[in-house]
Amino acid sequence: MKVFGAPSLALERTEIILDLAENATTEDLLRSLPVTDREYMYVVRNGIRLDSSAKLNDGDEILVVPPIAGG
Repeated sequence: MKVFGAPSLALERTEIILDLAENATTEDLLRSLPVTDREYMYVVRNGIRLDSSAKLNDGDEILVVPPIAGG
């Protein structure tokens, strides 16, 4: 999993390998991270944002991205 933005600062790294239970969802993934603002993070697989109930597969490369705004 690759983490970007403020969450990567909280974790003190940008890449993490997680061992999740079979049939884990994106919500399970976010709960496993030691960060406080989980509800504001997007989980992306193959360029597509996943909802909290999306099932993850062994070997998926996941990006965790905070929302970005600017002007």
